[in-house]
Amino acid sequence: MITPILIYFLKVNLALAFLYTCYRLLFRDDTFFRLRRGVLLSIYLIAFLYPLPDLSGWLSTQTSVAGIVGYYSGLLPKETVLTAGSEIAASDWKETGLRVIKIIWLTGAGILLFRCLAELFTVFRLHRRCRKVTLNNTEVRLLPEAETSYSFFGWIFISSDPNQQESLDDILIHEQTHVRQWHSLDMIISEIVCIACWINPFTWWLKKEISINHEFIADEQVMLSGFDKKEYQYHLIGVKHPNAAIANLYNNFSVLPLKKRITMLNKKRTNSARKVKYLALVPMAAGLLLLNNIDAMARVLNEKVTEVIQQPASVIATTVSKMEIADPLPPDKDKVHNLCDIMPEFPGGQSALLQFLAKNIKYPVDAFEQKKEGKVSVTFVIEKDGSITDAKVVHPIFPSLDKEALRVVNSMPKWTPGKMADGKIVRVQYTVPITYAIY
Repeated sequence: MITPILIYFLKVNLALAFLYTCYRLLFRDDTFFRLRRGVLLSIYLIAFLYPLPDLSGWLSTQTSVAGIVGYYSGLLPKETVLTAGSEIAASDWKETGLRVIKIIWLTGAGILLFRCLAELFTVFRLHRRCRKVTLNNTEVRLLPEAETSYSFFGWIFISSDPNQQESLDDILIHEQTHVRQWHSLDMIISEIVCIACWINPFTWWLKKEISINHEFIADEQVMLSGFDKKEYQYHLIGVKHPNAAIANLYNNFSVLPLKKRITMLNKKRTNSARKVKYLALVPMAAGLLLLNNIDAMARVLNEKVTEVIQQPASVIATTVSKMEIADPLPPDKDKVHNLCDIMPEFPGGQSALLQFLAKNIKYPVDAFEQKKEGKVSVTFVIEKDGSITDAKVVHPIFPSLDKEALRVVNSMPKWTPGKMADGKIVRVQYTVPITYAIY
């Protein structure tokens, strides 16, 4: 069985893929680097939060949404009735498959977590070992000549390579920008997401986008400080590449995609009017939230509960399928509604209703002996006091099966009646399809 955690995990990864693709199409070539940083971080926020809010109560009152839910539920794969032996075999196969996937995921996540901790340890060790000096009123740590300058949260590491001394001022401004704007926090967040969702390639591409955008922001700040653009580009080209062992977490003066940085330095600034397109993130988030709730409502609509009932001769399974709204009955002195603002509810909710039906339905002996199976649809009215009236079979299959379905529906306890928005209690009509299946 697919667990809610696995469903949540799948939805998060699908959202990361969708939102990253939208980012590439809409925002990647802009020069609004700070806005782009906000969008990139918002992708994480939206992807991990949109599956959580439950709007089904409000959406169920919207007629147009109810139609979409009904259509979507028809597209979902339906459960197949299996014999007892094949059901056990299929269940074992699914459990084995899920267990293998879990082991693979945990192994990958464990390796990446170990690598992340090793990188952090390397940075902390360098911070303790490197000599502390003050340059231009800024406290820094001097690295060996083989290393290049970088920063990690409030720590700035400067190479002692004499070839970099002439570009020291712009390197300091670059790294101070990383420190001041907490770019290392973004990298830690992206690293955690990569560990959790390492199977998804979009998480790694998203992390690269965050890293290179940090460099765009820092490069822009150097230019705003009055440094010569051409000379700064020569500095970028001349700086050696960093130690790859700790390149995942720190913010670096010289990262591998230098061509992109130089291209962006010379790129014409994007027209400010184009900032309005960043509002597109709002309907994207709203659409994901709506789709998630429609999916959840459709799955509830298709939900089946199977209760195995022991009979003297053999084991008989009775399946209660989804509860759905019926066609209206002819009006009388008090109108019967198909929809209302607050729908009637069985004591304990829908799961309790399904359990009640499964527990109380007895497979008639004559139907069992003749191997009669199928679905009986029973429609009934939930009165203002919650009682059940006017129960009738609308889709009969076999006399004794029809009679048993009517008996159980009429034996249901009182429901919580339906209400309109103004609080008025109304009569509401429902149909419950009951599926009989011999295993």
